[in-house]
Amino acid sequence: MSKILLVLPVYNEERILENSIKILDGYMKNIKNNYKIVIANNASTDKTKEIADRLSKKYKNVEAIHLKIKGRGYALKEAWKRYNANVYAYCDIDLATDIKHLEPLFNEVLNGNDIVIGNRYMKESNTRRTLKRLILSKGYTFLIRIFFHTRITDFQCGFKAVNKKIVKEIIPKIIDKGWFFDSELILIAEKNKYKIKQLPVKWNENKGSKVDIIKTIYYDLYGLIRLRNNKSI
Repeated sequence: MSKILLVLPVYNEERILENSIKILDGYMKNIKNNYKIVIANNASTDKTKEIADRLSKKYKNVEAIHLKIKGRGYALKEAWKRYNANVYAYCDIDLATDIKHLEPLFNEVLNGNDIVIGNRYMKESNTRRTLKRLILSKGYTFLIRIFFHTRITDFQCGFKAVNKKIVKEIIPKIIDKGWFFDSELILIAEKNKYKIKQLPVKWNENKGSKVDIIKTIYYDLYGLIRLRNNKSI
């Protein structure tokens, strides 16, 4: 039976953490695979740590790790390398992507894909978000496609899964510790001919998102320039 590792990077999520874990654990119990849910708490300053520790005792298949450095990329890199699994996945703790897509996400990796990514912009997807964020996201993808001639149309959706080969061969090469981690993962893997599958999803924007759009854009542009100047990409 295949082992699924689902990582939830969290930073100051005391308000929604417990309910999201309850929903996810209930869903995962219905999948015919061994699974582990890991709460990757990266430098939270609220009660996230205490709640995560309590949940790890309450649910048999939930564990918590506590990191001193912020950043989704850092949290994923640290969590994925600590565990042995057949599928290494993550989703955002606000569950913006409908969790009904988790089993198809896992299965696409088990069926031979190296990376599977939720894509909010495929024809079959159902996405609700503000016009401002839509324009920024589309603009970002447009820049990537100009710089790297990629076929991927959504880099930033917080809903992805990879296999053990990616964890061993690609993850150690990724430099970014923050939001650009996803883009760097996909661009390096695509350049090296790994098999990438895009999965249509239902996605609703979380109005309470803590993402600093301007700061994220700055770091994303810096990351793109860095990768563009890297002769191996």
